[in-house]
Amino acid sequence: MANIKPYIIRLYIFLLLFHSFNKFLLRPYILENDLAAFLQVFTLSVPNFIEAVMGTVVITGLLNLAQQRLGILKSAGEQAIYTLAVGLASIYVITQEFKIHNLGGRNTYDPNDVVASIIGLIFIFILLTLYGFWREEESNRF
Repeated sequence: MANIKPYIIRLYIFLLLFHSFNKFLLRPYILENDLAAFLQVFTLSVPNFIEAVMGTVVITGLLNLAQQRLGILKSAGEQAIYTLAVGLASIYVITQEFKIHNLGGRNTYDPNDVVASIIGLIFIFILLTLYGFWREEESNRF
């Protein structure tokens, strides 16, 4: 974990905390008080954004570990790892939204959730592409 860029760690922790805040405080408050539809959509769909981002981060870390320790995808560069991680995460989150599987627990189809998932996947792909995953001293290993 020490070699993962600090922004990734901070983003992951922030999203974990925000997910809990949203689930236990923000969403119940907004739904109970029947606030603006935009806020309701946001609080109901933001977990899908978070799942896409956090899932991609975990998969990126696992792919990097597999590359580093097991020699799997040894010749793949950083960009290929990011693309594969986002691809695998997108398969999981999108197929879950369309109820092809129910691995994430009970799920109801909502087009806003699909949009939130896609935005999360694009967001983390851009961040990884621009800023990377590993600290600079680790980038030589690719």
